[in-house]
Parts: sequence; structure tokens; C-alpha cells
Amino acid sequence: MIITSRANKTAKLITSLSHKKYRDETGLFVVEGKRWVDDALAYAPASVRTVIASPSCAEEYPSAVVFSDELLSSVCETVTSQGVAAILEKPRPRAEIGELILFLDGIRDPGNLGTLIRTACAAGFNDIFLRGCTDAYSGKAVRSTMSALLKINLRDGGIDDLVRLKENGCTVVGADMSGKSLFELPAPRGKVCIVIGGEADGITDEAAGQCDVMSSIPMTGDIESLNAAVSGAIMMYETIRKRIFEK
Repeated sequence: MIITSRANKTAKLITSLSHKKYRDETGLFVVEGKRWVDDALAYAPASVRTVIASPSCAEEYPSAVVFSDELLSSVCETVTSQGVAAILEKPRPRAEIGELILFLDGIRDPGNLGTLIRTACAAGFNDIFLRGCTDAYSGKAVRSTMSALLKINLRDGGIDDLVRLKENGCTVVGADMSGKSLFELPAPRGKVCIVIGGEADGITDEAAGQCDVMSSIPMTGDIESLNAAVSGAIMMYETIRKRIFEK
């Protein structure tokens, strides 16, 4: 059966999940596109609540609810959903925290947030704390993560988390233009937490107060600052490089 009505309960649920209020209430979020859906089915099949496919993709996803092309297009946020979407349960983070940690302090742009999550996953920073950030499960943020949301431990964070990390021997490194050059600092051993601040104001005073060291990225060409996602990527990968090659 091909569903064509927006009054269908699954269609109404997808539409409601475009709002943070309903994502928070239900613990669900929507992913769009073949790559995202296939990754969800491969890495976290238990989290997949419902797959929705267009008639042309129905054979590839035999358990999917089939929407007409028009209906699927109307409930999806992207211009082209590639004919498939899914409703997922938000993953629950593991209790254990690894050695490489990212603390995001006030990231407001969903594209930046998604890119930071994706980059952290690629760099091995698998534990991410979010303090005062935009919703990681909004459509734009989800698309920017490219399924990394399923592979990392994402949790709401606060200053108390930085305090506990330090009490457990973690070195907290803040990214700030006033800090010492990242390329001159030795690689911290053991657990390390990199703190990246918001696009407009950087790290808050409360978070800065918990940083063991402030690190800056040298710039030339009279450039005022770098994008938050770019800064985070450089900080994470330089930390990894030093830990590997500067033993």
C-alpha cells in the first residue's frame, strides 16, 4: 500500500519531529538519505523505529512504510531525500569515558555542531559533552554528522563535568586566541579534553576557569578568527599527531 495522506500517523510523526519539543518528548529524530539510513541499519539496527521509502526504493527496504513521492517530499526537510528516510531513537551514551574528549561550549550553528561531531568521531574523540549548544538532533545538524551520531557518546554537559574530568586526571585544553600556540605546546598524556567555544564569544568564563591551558591556532593574513568547526578539527588532529609522533 502506498500512503498519500499527510494525515497518516507516520507522516504526522515525521512532521512533528522537525520541532525540538517533540524530539525531546519522544526521544526520536529523523534521518534522510540512503547513506544515513543504511548506516543506521548497519550500525544501530535496534535504534531504527521506522523506515520510510518511496515506491522506487521499496524493494530495497522491504520492511519500509511506503509513501508516495509527493508525500515523502512534503514531510522531509531536504530538497531530495533520495527516496528514503527513517525515524530513529536517540542513542544512549555509555557510562564509560575514554581518553579523548571534546567539550563544546555554546556552539549555536547546527552545521558547525554536526561537523564537529563528525570530525570528533573520525579523530577518535568519541566522548562529546554539549553545554548550551544547539540541538544535535535538528535536521541540519543530523545531516552534517553523516551518521557519526550513532558512533559516539553524546551527552549534555556542564561545568561540573569539567570538574569531574579534572579530578580523574584529565588535562583540559581550551581553544582561545589569547593562548599559547598550539604548535608549541607538548601533547598532553593520558586523558585530554579539548574545549571549543561558541562562534561569537568563544569559551565562556565558567568553562575557561576549568581549563588547565589555553591554546591558540597561529594565523596570518590579518584573519580575525577561524570557524569553530575548523578550529576544533585542527585542535583534535594536532593533539592526535603529537601523541603519535612525539612520544
